[in-house]
Amino acid sequence: MNGRMRRTTQVFLLAAILFSYAAYATVFIQQSLFEVDGQTYSVLFDDAMISMTYARSLANGYGLVWYPGAERIEGYSNPMWVIFMASFHLLPIPQRLMSLPIMIAGAVFFITCLIFIYKIMNRLMPGKPLPALLTVFLVAFYYPLSNWSLLGTEVSVLLLIMAAGVWLAIKSLDEKRVIPGLYVLLAASTLIRLDMVVPFLVILGWLLLFDQHNRWKHFAWGGGLLVLFLGGQTLLRHAYYGEWLPLTYYLKMTGVPLNLRLLRGWYTLVDFISGLYYLAFLFAFTVLIFKRDRRWLLIALIVIGQLAYSVFVGGDAWEHRGGANRFIAPGMPFYWLLFSASGWHWMDLVVRLLSKWFKQITGVLAGAGRSVMILICVFALIYANRYKNEYLPFSGLWNPSESAVRYAFLTQPSFFVPGSQRYTRDGLILRELTTPEARIAVTAAGGIIYFAERPGVDLFGKIDRKIAMMPARLDLMQNVANPSREDILNLRPGHSKWRYEYSIGQLQPDVVVEVFPSTDEEAAPFLSAYTPLVLNNHTIYFKTGSPFVLWDKISEVNSTE
Repeated sequence: MNGRMRRTTQVFLLAAILFSYAAYATVFIQQSLFEVDGQTYSVLFDDAMISMTYARSLANGYGLVWYPGAERIEGYSNPMWVIFMASFHLLPIPQRLMSLPIMIAGAVFFITCLIFIYKIMNRLMPGKPLPALLTVFLVAFYYPLSNWSLLGTEVSVLLLIMAAGVWLAIKSLDEKRVIPGLYVLLAASTLIRLDMVVPFLVILGWLLLFDQHNRWKHFAWGGGLLVLFLGGQTLLRHAYYGEWLPLTYYLKMTGVPLNLRLLRGWYTLVDFISGLYYLAFLFAFTVLIFKRDRRWLLIALIVIGQLAYSVFVGGDAWEHRGGANRFIAPGMPFYWLLFSASGWHWMDLVVRLLSKWFKQITGVLAGAGRSVMILICVFALIYANRYKNEYLPFSGLWNPSESAVRYAFLTQPSFFVPGSQRYTRDGLILRELTTPEARIAVTAAGGIIYFAERPGVDLFGKIDRKIAMMPARLDLMQNVANPSREDILNLRPGHSKWRYEYSIGQLQPDVVVEVFPSTDEEAAPFLSAYTPLVLNNHTIYFKTGSPFVLWDKISEVNSTE
C-alpha cells in the first residue's frame, strides 16, 4: 500500500470514528429529552442549570444575577460560559428546549477536541496511524468526558482549549518560535473557568524550561497575559460583586481544615485510579521509558497537573458516581495519549524480540501484536467505563442494561438525567402553585429555579454569601478528632455547609422543595410552620398562610393525588 493510499485509509478511519461518536452523542442527547404534558423538554446537569439561570437574567437585561432583582452574588464559576449560554437566550428558542443547543455545542466542541488529539499523536508518532486512531477512539468513548460535555458543563470547551493549547505548545517548541496565539487562548480560557490557570502554568513552565532561545519571550507573553487576564477579571469581579474571588471559592475552599480537604482529595484520587486499574494507570506513563522526549513529558505533566489540582481542592462533589470528576476530566485525553503510545512501544518491543527467533513470520507477529494492542485498549476502556468501579468489566456484558457499563453503553440515560428531569418537573409545578413573589428554598439550585421562574434560597450556599462563608458541618462526623474515610468523603465540596436555622428559620422561604438526605430530624423544627404535600413523588413544604402560595390550586392538586 503506497503512502497516498495509507493516508486516505487513515483519514477514512478517523472520519468513521468521528461519525460514530456523533451518532453516540446524538443518542446520549436524545436520552436526556423527556416529555411533560405532551411537550418535549431538555435540561442540563443541575450545576449547569445554575449558569443557565444567570444567563437568562443577563439576556433579559437584569445583569449577572440568579434571578431578577437578586443580590449580586457570583454563584457560578464559569463567566464566559454563562455569556455563551446567554447568547442562546437571545434567540427565539422555547425555554423548554433552551438546553438543547448547549448540548449540541458541547458535542461540536468535543469532536473538534478529538481532531486536535489526533493531530498531537500524529506529530508525536509520525507514520504510525494505529496509536493515533486508537487514541481518538479511547478519548471519544471514555464515558465521563461525554457525560460532562453533553450535559452542558464547560468541560467540553475546556477539553478543546487544552488540546489546542498542547498542540500549539508542541508546535512552538518544535519550530523554536513563540506563538502568541497560544498564550491568548490559554489566558482567555481563565475567563471560562479560573482553574485553567493550572494547565496554563504547566505549559508555560515547560516552554520556559525547554525553549531556552525564546525563554524571555515566553515569559513576557505568557506571564504578561496571565497577569492581565487574572488581574482584569479580579478587578471586574470586585467592582460588580464586591468579592476578590468567586463565591464558589469561599464555599468549597474555606471552612474545612486543610488536612481534611487534602485527605478527601487524595481518597477520591485513589478511588479514581482504582477505577482505571492501578497497573493500567502506571502503564500509561511507561512511554517515558521508551521516549526520552520532552514533548511526552508535557503530556504527562498535563495529566499530573490535573490530578494534583483535584487533590488540592478536595475533589468534586460527584465522585460517588464514578469516573473522572470535572477537574480530572480535562486531563483524560492526555492520559489516553500516554496509554496508547505505551501500548504501541511495548507491542513493538515484544514483536522485535520475537522476530529475532521467528524471522520467517515477522509479518504475522506484527499483525498479531497490533491485534493484541487493540484488544488491550478496548479492555482498558471498558474497565475505565464501569459505573462506580463495580464488578469486572465483561461480567455484565450479557445483560448490559443492568451491568457496570450500562451508562457507557447507553442502555440507560446518564445517572444525572433522572434528577435533572425531576427538578424540571418540580419547577414547573411550583410555577403553577405560587405567585411570582414566592421564594423557593432548594438544595439543587439549577433546574428548579430556572423553570419555576421564582426567587430562590440556596440551602447549600452556592448563591448565599452567609452560608458560603460558614464552617463546614464537621459536627456530623462520627469522630471529629479522628474522622473515618467515609466521614471525610462525605464532606462533599459545596454540599457541607447548610444551616436550616438560618435558611429556613430566619429567611422563611414560601416553599422548601426538599432538605438534604438523612437530615429530616434536623430540619423538622424549622418546618413546623409548613404544610407538607407529596408532589412529583416527594414531599414539598409550603409555608402555612403564605400569600404567595395559591392555596386553591394546592387544594385541587391535593385532592387529585
